[in-house]
Amino acid sequence: MSRKENNPAAERPEDPAKDVPETEAGQAGEIREETAPEESAAAGPSPEDFLQIIAGLEERNRDLTSALAAARADFFNYRKRIERDRQRERIMAGEEKAMEFLPVLDNLDRALSAGGTSDSAGILQGVTMVRRQFLYVLESMGVEQIPTVGALFSPELHEAVAAEVTDDPEKNGIVTEEILSGYRTRERVLRPAKVKVASCAQQVTE
Repeated sequence: MSRKENNPAAERPEDPAKDVPETEAGQAGEIREETAPEESAAAGPSPEDFLQIIAGLEERNRDLTSALAAARADFFNYRKRIERDRQRERIMAGEEKAMEFLPVLDNLDRALSAGGTSDSAGILQGVTMVRRQFLYVLESMGVEQIPTVGALFSPELHEAVAAEVTDDPEKNGIVTEEILSGYRTRERVLRPAKVKVASCAQQVTE
């Protein structure tokens, strides 16, 4: 029998791990352990990703700022247009009312020019007609004359500037004379009428 047959260990290949020193094996393990966190970190957002997100937000902010400035400009122009329209409406309304007064002035001019050629009755008739036209124009504007003579005195509509003594108790507090005409609208009194009011002497004595 040969020597190789008597020694079976010589025929088996040597284990490579046995030839590696312990220090080298430990370093290899550490290398494997260190690569794991690097691989997990690579899976998250990179700095370039954050820069892209910031750039997108900045662009969005610029777009919103531009849109806000445009909206403000549109609103400012809208307000100016509304103010111009309102002013134009007021001017047109004033022009229309002025045109309604023109015939009144024409008749007043005719009444004044007729003063040198006709009697006082003709002038009085012309002035009366002018006054009637004025009242008509005021009524078209929603203004009416406050009733006075024969009406019961009202502190909201009348201003008593004189008193007239009467013996008739039924006439007590009745307006007997209009000193100055008063005018009102549906909403308020523009000017109270100045009047003379009857006062019963019997009630005053009591």
